[in-house]
Amino acid sequence: MDFKVVGGLHGLPTVLATIATATVIEAGDLVTLSSGLIIKAVAASTQIAYAPYGSADGEVKIEISKGNDFMLEGTADANFAVTIKGTFVDLVGTTNLLVDVGESTTDVFQVDASENAGTAGSTAKVHVKINKPLI
Repeated sequence: MDFKVVGGLHGLPTVLATIATATVIEAGDLVTLSSGLIIKAVAASTQIAYAPYGSADGEVKIEISKGNDFMLEGTADANFAVTIKGTFVDLVGTTNLLVDVGESTTDVFQVDASENAGTAGSTAKVHVKINKPLI
């Protein structure tokens, strides 16, 4: 699991979407669209959604997040600093996806501004909100 939901006023609203053939998405992965089908997100993804339950090879549908009225917790690629609170940052990685706290090119995330945003000097438990949701 790359990410987990750690907050949201109304839970996690989801919709069913069609997944690409022979695609495996693990619970907690971030996803994007390719030719209208859901695939696992990569660093270059410009819009993303969260897959709370995942999907096995051979399945044709996957449940993905709708909107961005929830907070995710993930691991950063570098130590968290309080100066990044509220900033727009990217996704990095292919197999294991991380919060790219040093980049703001695609701006798919916004770092939480609260006291729970992360721990200075640690890469673990960084809280972000999807800034550019698929739906």
